[in-house]
Amino acid sequence: MLEFDWIVFDSTGTLMRPEPDAASVYHQFGSQFGLNVGVDVVSQRLKSAMVKHFLGENANAPTDDEVEYRRWRQIVADTLPEIPADSFESTFRALWQTFAEPESWTLFDDVVPTLSRLKQRGYSVAVASNFDERLPPIVRALGLETYVDQILISSELGFSKPNLQFYQTAMNKLGAVHPDRVLMIGDTFVGDVQAPQQFGWHARHLVRDCPDAMSQLTEDL
Repeated sequence: MLEFDWIVFDSTGTLMRPEPDAASVYHQFGSQFGLNVGVDVVSQRLKSAMVKHFLGENANAPTDDEVEYRRWRQIVADTLPEIPADSFESTFRALWQTFAEPESWTLFDDVVPTLSRLKQRGYSVAVASNFDERLPPIVRALGLETYVDQILISSELGFSKPNLQFYQTAMNKLGAVHPDRVLMIGDTFVGDVQAPQQFGWHARHLVRDCPDAMSQLTEDL
């Protein structure tokens, strides 16, 4: 008998990454408006904005696609304050659409071999991510539909990681009965390890410090 009924993967930073990286894309957009700081500064601004708006005072608030759109609008505003008010909406929409395009994303090299092996072993595999309606088409376009049984996004589940209701609703969607039969794998410690463990799931922290980090982390499954 398999140890888990479901193996659930985070998306960004776990299965896929933006290419070029998000900070570079933001920097490119900001440079149209006289941005005079480097990509490293933009990267730090982006990280700080994401922590603020995903883990700050609104962390436990309900969400949907409209809320996620507004959340990312604020993240962009905090990251690129150089964009003038009369250009912000059009710039934000263009940036939003950029990350809706499958061409803006690439899979890590070890993803397909790992998911293929897990499916051959008989595991059910899901993706569960703080994302919105843009994610399912991206996952399909990247060729993961063969290996993924369910795609769960926060905007449909109604809550974002690390809110525990995210994991409860995810379990309901998966038809999982026992929390300890679910394994979460992701690169963000709070949302992919600490919170799911608190809910009763098993969890493993993926640290992408080598090309086959995911293969190594799951070699016992």
